[in-house]
Amino acid sequence: MGWFTDNGNLSMGGMLLVVICLYLLGMRILRLYIFDSTGTSIMRPRPIVQVVVLGDIGRSPRMRCHAVSLADAGCQVDLIGYVETSPGSRVTTNRHIRIRRIHSAWSVPEGMPRLLYLLWAPFKAVFVACQLVWIMGGITQHPDFIFVQNPPAIPTLVIARVIATLRQARLVIDWHNFGYSVLGIKLGMANKVVQFAKRYEQYFGNTAYAHLTVTDRMHGELDKWGVSGRVITFKDRPPYHFARLSSDRIHEFLGAVRLDTLVRQQTLNASHFLNEPNSGNFSSAAFRDEVRLIVSSTSWTEDEDFSILLRAVEQYEVYAKDNKQCPKLLFVITGKGPLKSMYEEQISRMPLERTRIVTAWLETADYPLLLGSADLGISLHTSTSGMDLPMKVVDMFGCGLPVCAVSFECLDELVVHGKNGLTFSSSAELAEHWMDLFVRSPATLHQLHQNVVDEYKDQSWERQWKNTISDLFVPPADQS
Repeated sequence: MGWFTDNGNLSMGGMLLVVICLYLLGMRILRLYIFDSTGTSIMRPRPIVQVVVLGDIGRSPRMRCHAVSLADAGCQVDLIGYVETSPGSRVTTNRHIRIRRIHSAWSVPEGMPRLLYLLWAPFKAVFVACQLVWIMGGITQHPDFIFVQNPPAIPTLVIARVIATLRQARLVIDWHNFGYSVLGIKLGMANKVVQFAKRYEQYFGNTAYAHLTVTDRMHGELDKWGVSGRVITFKDRPPYHFARLSSDRIHEFLGAVRLDTLVRQQTLNASHFLNEPNSGNFSSAAFRDEVRLIVSSTSWTEDEDFSILLRAVEQYEVYAKDNKQCPKLLFVITGKGPLKSMYEEQISRMPLERTRIVTAWLETADYPLLLGSADLGISLHTSTSGMDLPMKVVDMFGCGLPVCAVSFECLDELVVHGKNGLTFSSSAELAEHWMDLFVRSPATLHQLHQNVVDEYKDQSWERQWKNTISDLFVPPADQS
């Protein structure tokens, strides 16, 4: 059947074709107006922000907090990253946040020859780059902003720059560290690949609508690079729900999480440490009087020397053997990473009497409860660049928990020795701090607790975000 009748009029088939063409054209025009344009409109009332996390979203607390704050401020968020662990209910239940999953490429295992790492790295970058281009430039709505985490810089920065230009979006870079310095751990800072990575990072990270840095020192370094765009120091702050628990809530949480079960499952002669059958349950008041709970969160990578903690534990065992006033210490280590199994094997061979070390992976909702129940926090983070700070310490401070932190450049922007924690540079010094806080001068620990609570009672991520950077994305009059 033709498109026209014998007298020149449209046939039924021709009319149907016209209707289909008009429908497709109309839908295309509507899509251009609603989705492919930037800025707000009647049909698109919320600015659209792509938040790019080239890492596990569940283990990227700063970018998760950015995503939630953007949604609360009146933006529609495409959260792009790996989904290896739960992102948490604040992200998954927010109707203005949509997770766009990236599939991770195979990685060269730790300990393999550097040559294999170098040969595989380009293929891994291409695999990830193709996904980023497809998600950021293809299947998502035209963004008003592209908000990217750095590091990793390769291939994120170049793709973000290109997509931002093509889709006429404003680029915001959140500088957590410098990617070339992380690469330098594996290859050495003098390596040509590392030097290329530094030039790449300086070139593609040079131009942006805004740059956020986690320290004043990093802010100064970007000024030396001569970056264009607004540079803002935005230090980490704990979310509003991070707080010190009351005695009743500590008892309730420890009874539910059953740390004694972890001790039985992961350590030898657990009944002796737990003083069974007299105590056994870590939530019991009698047992809590005997044991101090120490928490450390680690990514189990080369920039955190976990052996410092193990040697300090061995030294404390020597002290405790001759001093019955030394309390028992239970170390709970949270986090996942490539070196975890190696250190777990070392822990299993340690002859421990007055201490125990267990590893745990907690749900997002339980992590602040553990911090809010602990007696002391430990940070083994050392910065590859000397210009970033561990957010895990901020989380601990938010829960009223003082910290013993390994010293490095710019740590004093967060941990002030003798005020909100203690710093150390060796395992012997760390063990001495435990003796001071738990044996020689317990009042010092109590004062540190109080100082941290006082310092952070009015500091929260939400308040700082609203006062510092919300106007980058949403004019004050439009914020919800």
